[in-house]
Amino acid sequence: MTEMLHASCHCGKVRIAVPASAAGVLACHCGDCQKMHGNFNAFLAAPRSDMQVTGEDALVWYQSSEASRRAFCGTCGSRVTKEITAAGRWLISAGLVDGPTGRRIIKNLWEQSKPDWYDLPAIET
Repeated sequence: MTEMLHASCHCGKVRIAVPASAAGVLACHCGDCQKMHGNFNAFLAAPRSDMQVTGEDALVWYQSSEASRRAFCGTCGSRVTKEITAAGRWLISAGLVDGPTGRRIIKNLWEQSKPDWYDLPAIET
């Protein structure tokens, strides 16, 4: 049986089980993440087909670019996922994971877009 990390939105209506074998945490510093999360967004990426999702009907989707769409919980507003549409991959906000992940940030994305009020997170090597 595959070990899973369990994640949920603030109200618990949306629950996602992500394979523990998913890559480490990615930290995105792009302007979109800054606007939507108030800071950089840290996430775990995995194929949607490898995830177990409960309460998917509570997700509200919108097209955020030509290549991706994003979803939030329609009840509590938690930013839940970004889907890379063509790849069928979901990027799950790392802050939604219940308990320890056993993961560390492995890569910073869009570093050139980060604001001047914080330093880039350290990368685990």
